[in-house]
Amino acid sequence: MAEHLIRQAVPDDSSTLSDLDQIARSSSDRRDFIQDAVKNNRAWIVEICDRIIGYGVISHGFFGRSFIDLIYIAEPLRSSGYGPKLLTFLEDQSQSNDLFTSTNESNSHMQHVLKKLGYERSGVIHNLDPGDPEIVYVKRSLRA
Repeated sequence: MAEHLIRQAVPDDSSTLSDLDQIARSSSDRRDFIQDAVKNNRAWIVEICDRIIGYGVISHGFFGRSFIDLIYIAEPLRSSGYGPKLLTFLEDQSQSNDLFTSTNESNSHMQHVLKKLGYERSGVIHNLDPGDPEIVYVKRSLRA
């Protein structure tokens, strides 16, 4: 894994993140989500040699707890260890003892990463993505 830097996103990064994210390229909702996360200091960027290769978004209003809304790593660099590094970094940004996140049932790679990092399955939400339930995970006692 190449040397990387994780930093808070700034407004000038919004268009780069939207270009990087395959969903944002065709979804104005996703572009708006990115712009809002950057504006509200909830987006963090992974860079290699000054090139953005991924980002994550964390919020702090999930029933009084922090929630990792999104982790996105550029397709060619997935499975290179940057996702777990970003997740671990975002754990340090949590404002609660328990940190939640979720992933689709079809995303077995992310489920494996979460389990490896000590997250436990907490529940399932149906009807967000047709035919692909969302699995909610929690990592307990971050501040213990």
